[in-house]
Amino acid sequence: MHVGSNTFLEKEWNRFSDWLQDDPPGYLLIAGDLVDGIGVFPGQEQELKIKNIYEQYDCFAGMLRNLPSRMQIVVAPGNHDVVRGAEPQPVIPEQFTTKFPKNCTLVENPALVNLQGVRILMYHGRSIDDMIGLIPGASYDKSGKMMEEMLQRRHLAPAYGRKTPIAPGRLDRMIIDPVPEILHTGHVHIRGITTYRGVLGINAGTWQSQTAFQKQMNVNPTPAQAVVVDLQTLLPETFTFA
Repeated sequence: MHVGSNTFLEKEWNRFSDWLQDDPPGYLLIAGDLVDGIGVFPGQEQELKIKNIYEQYDCFAGMLRNLPSRMQIVVAPGNHDVVRGAEPQPVIPEQFTTKFPKNCTLVENPALVNLQGVRILMYHGRSIDDMIGLIPGASYDKSGKMMEEMLQRRHLAPAYGRKTPIAPGRLDRMIIDPVPEILHTGHVHIRGITTYRGVLGINAGTWQSQTAFQKQMNVNPTPAQAVVVDLQTLLPETFTFA
């Protein structure tokens, strides 16, 4: 979402928020980068509309409070959020979430969430940067293919020692076990939907328009889209609010 960035699509988000009022789904899942953060990359202050990290999260909290209260919201951190960069990442600290609504649940990155018996593995997706550099033919506009590669390897970050920092631990929290019904990622800002051996993969895209860095990298995001999944049939449908 990247709230606080001067490229955050506020009008488009408000259209989405208004659309949710009529017939809200049971759940809203956001897989990281809730805000744009502070000092994430050199010169970031030139691209910020909100330059205080607490104000960024307060703004994000206000957006969540405007959503239907009967809808359950699940949010995980990403590499722009105010947690350690190394994965797995802990939940966002309490001092930044005091204004979040009561219907919002904070989870780690990655996190296995059970919704009405459907297991959804939420992972922000930073390891996609490494996979693109290692897998022939891989690219940012093939986010569905990147999720298939994770599922084939049964691991969310199969490359070690590259761009994605991995925190050491007794257990490898990045192993895909158990296998979920849905794998939900983000990070690359490009929507992607795939199915691999019965697992539905969804990259939800972004609510941020193309940044200066993305222009340099020739990355063309697909912003202001929402993917709705029927938890009984696992059939996805995409709605655009641009």
